[in-house]
Amino acid sequence: MDAQAEHSRKIALVTGSSSGLGRHIAKLLCKKGLHVYVIARRKENLIELKNECLDEHLTGTIHVVSGDLSDKSFRKKLINFIVKKEGQIDYLFNNAGFGKSVRFEKQSDEDIKSMFEVNVVAYQHLSSLVLPYMKQRNKGRLIHTGSVVAFTPLPYFTTYNSTKSALYGFNRSLRYELKSSNVTSTILLPARMKTGFAESAYDCYKKYGKTMCVNNFNKLAGDPYIVAKAIVSKMDEGKEFVLPTFKAKMWYLLRHFERTVDFIMKNILGPKELGHVDEMEGK
Repeated sequence: MDAQAEHSRKIALVTGSSSGLGRHIAKLLCKKGLHVYVIARRKENLIELKNECLDEHLTGTIHVVSGDLSDKSFRKKLINFIVKKEGQIDYLFNNAGFGKSVRFEKQSDEDIKSMFEVNVVAYQHLSSLVLPYMKQRNKGRLIHTGSVVAFTPLPYFTTYNSTKSALYGFNRSLRYELKSSNVTSTILLPARMKTGFAESAYDCYKKYGKTMCVNNFNKLAGDPYIVAKAIVSKMDEGKEFVLPTFKAKMWYLLRHFERTVDFIMKNILGPKELGHVDEMEGK
């Protein structure tokens, strides 16, 4: 049996798939022949993705489900719906998320709660919902989109940085719990990418001036398609983490050299002043 025929029997769920990294992951999975459930709030973007796959005669199938992943009841209904229809979920790609750039003391409690709800709690909740089905079949892959900021300072994105650190710890601990099974948990650790998140920072340049935002955010950002290719090609390997690009590998190594990282953030990559920066949001 060839790989594509084998994948044609498999079910994947990709959250945050209306744009950026999630969209590329979903399309690559469709190309491999999987049945892919794409989740996001922007239904029109998901329908556009489905039509692209149909127009390109890809061998897989895109199933569109729109909803708010910050809603606990929606998350439960989502997993129940897929399992009832398909009988299984082979891959869970936890990818939805957002960040806001703001001085920490000016960030509201609601913003902090909502960011953790989408970036961390939803990942954990969805994982807990699919794990019983994966364990019952003794196979399955949990894949979480983290970031190299899990071990790198990111001023004015303090809460976002914290959510990625939480995911890193979650994945490491969960792997030990899954050690006796064929179910695995992997965290993807990309460097910055040209996604909605980066675009939001770029818009801030126009509104407030370059020195009031993270310097050269978009200029130094990588291609999310390359990151998507890396994780899809390794999705069956069950690794603890995937560093998809040279920059990601570099930042991973630099975690051992705190003074070097501090110098880079203070003098090269970090904002020199924040001024009156408002919130920036993106995926």
